[in-house]
Amino acid sequence: MKPQNHKRSSKNRDRLSEMPDEVIVHILSYLPIVDAVRTMLIRPFGNLWTLVPTLDFDLEEVLAELVPADCYWTTDDVRRSFIFVRNVLMLHKRPFIDKFRLDLYYESSKIRRSELGDEIRMCLKLALDKQARAIYFDEVGNQYFSESSDYPNFISESLVTLKLTHFIIYPELQVDLRSLKELTLDYVTMTEEEFQKFISGCPSLQVLHINSPSHIRNLSFSAPNIRKLFLRFEEDYPDEEPLVLDFPNLKSLDLDLFYGIPDIIHMDVSCVRDVSVSFCQLWDSDNELRRFKLFWEKLSQSEVFRLQLNPASEDFLHLLDDLHLLQIGWKHVVLSLRIICQRCVLGFYQLIRSSKDLEELDIHTDTTLTPSSVCDTPNLFSGELLYPCVMPKLRTVTLHGYAKPWEHQLQLVEFLLKSATVLQKLVIVPNKCRLTAEEKLDFVMRVSSFQRSSPSARVLFL
Repeated sequence: MKPQNHKRSSKNRDRLSEMPDEVIVHILSYLPIVDAVRTMLIRPFGNLWTLVPTLDFDLEEVLAELVPADCYWTTDDVRRSFIFVRNVLMLHKRPFIDKFRLDLYYESSKIRRSELGDEIRMCLKLALDKQARAIYFDEVGNQYFSESSDYPNFISESLVTLKLTHFIIYPELQVDLRSLKELTLDYVTMTEEEFQKFISGCPSLQVLHINSPSHIRNLSFSAPNIRKLFLRFEEDYPDEEPLVLDFPNLKSLDLDLFYGIPDIIHMDVSCVRDVSVSFCQLWDSDNELRRFKLFWEKLSQSEVFRLQLNPASEDFLHLLDDLHLLQIGWKHVVLSLRIICQRCVLGFYQLIRSSKDLEELDIHTDTTLTPSSVCDTPNLFSGELLYPCVMPKLRTVTLHGYAKPWEHQLQLVEFLLKSATVLQKLVIVPNKCRLTAEEKLDFVMRVSSFQRSSPSARVLFL
């Protein structure tokens, strides 16, 4: 009987109580903050929730917990949710917070948001006083504040990461963030002077994200510490509002151009060595061609170039085929295309012909699409592709996502093998889930029969 009793007691052991506090705190950090606070009612947890490193408050979720589902939210209900946030911050015992997030988005037109500005300022002040390392402040518009001077200030010696969404920057805003390394401004309303003032308050800033800057046509800075800029334009700016982009000390630039290339009258990216560009759509017009050529020339001397072209693959490569490109200094090129069709191959040929310094090439395609479903164009085969175009420095090529039909992919592989005189490795990664064993063997046999200008070139099939 004793062994049975021993087995029963072992089965009923409270293993949770035997866990180290550090492990329990780590588990609590994955719970929604409301649920994490509730664990204080469970004996093994006690007040361990006060040591979690992340405090993530979604106001809509907090309201859903505090107010019955069949009731409309009122201003007093929202104020109660802010009291909850404030109490959590005041009771939190960890010496610093790794991440504090406050999302103020909620659906209700009956709530008087202008009465809640004091609560927002108090919550932000408590997070800064707790030496938060990262703060994400979402959906903070002017509807919460009656005057611009009521806006919360940003003063901290420990903050490293800051993200502001739907925020308004006023001249009265005080910014002193000596340790800030990364700043994100999403849909932030500001003037050029207010932007410059904000940036000057972040002397250690290294990474800057700007999404759809409102009212800024002259976007420039010479801060020597800023090394990487992510810039996204979602609006279709009229031609009479050209842009000035002036970043003389920038090393890395990531551009997301949703509506194509805006009219840029000045662009200084002379020090940029790593460029990423994403297009959603391009317009085949004389004005677009002019913008495209000027834009292309400005980025032609970077060392690494990444291009995301979904769904503008064919339009972009068609523009390349129409333009006479200058000499390009790229050493590493990454292309993300939807498909490889005949028109794409011709544009790709123009790109390669202008890239004499190219050493590494990566091409990604979307294998869920086929040429017939995306690009219905006539056969534009050019005799140029029958002849090699000498690429004296290209050593590595990786082709991702190939599946049937693959005639144009094979044509591209043959062209690369004939043209790269010092090629060492060409890696082909087909979409295995769409290829049978016979199809894969057919593809391998055809590639293996192609002539190679580099005697050391190896073709690897993964």
